Amino acid sequence: EGLAREHGAQVTDYQGARLLTHTDGDKPMALGFVEPGVLAVGSADAVRAAIDAKRNGRSVLSNTDLMRLVNDLDASNAWAVGRFDALAAQADLPGGLQQKMPTLSWFSAAGHLNGGVSGTLKAEAKDEEAAANLRDMLRGVVAMVKLQTGDNPGLKAMADSLQLGGEGRTVAVAFSVPSEVFDVLEAMRQKSATPGADAPR
Repeated sequence: EGLAREHGAQVTDYQGARLLTHTDGDKPMALGFVEPGVLAVGSADAVRAAIDAKRNGRSVLSNTDLMRLVNDLDASNAWAVGRFDALAAQADLPGGLQQKMPTLSWFSAAGHLNGGVSGTLKAEAKDEEAAANLRDMLRGVVAMVKLQTGDNPGLKAMADSLQLGGEGRTVAVAFSVPSEVFDVLEAMRQKSATPGADAPR
């Protein structure tokens, strides 16, 4: 709390919970001490909604669609589940990309972080036609990525690991990013930051 206040955060009380808010541009962000050992972090409105939900006894367990996706996850050590429209709204997708995407309802991401990163991204469309369109689009993206990796072994291993799957209303992409890829990306970043160096194409 002291560190937040040093950087301009305002401290208030909301429904009995201590709330730290900070405005970055036109988007106030907040951190709420919901209970001992539990913090809520996000937009100020979202944090207040979380505090209200706890106070009123509401729980995510009552959201059957979301819990269905959570129960489908394997024993990953990092995962996220949510509605695609909420994700797209926060991601601020450029150039009207959000409107060009097929109609999606839910997404899930699960992975293992152990030196490298491996996991599966899934999207659930509102109908089978939208899912088929998305799979077609992703086939083109995967093919383009594989063409552009060149002779770099690390990036090629990552590209070759991309596996498109799913059926019905579900689209899935499995991936594996070995730790060597992060070394390659860091070397590319350093090269592009060096005066007179050729920027990576």
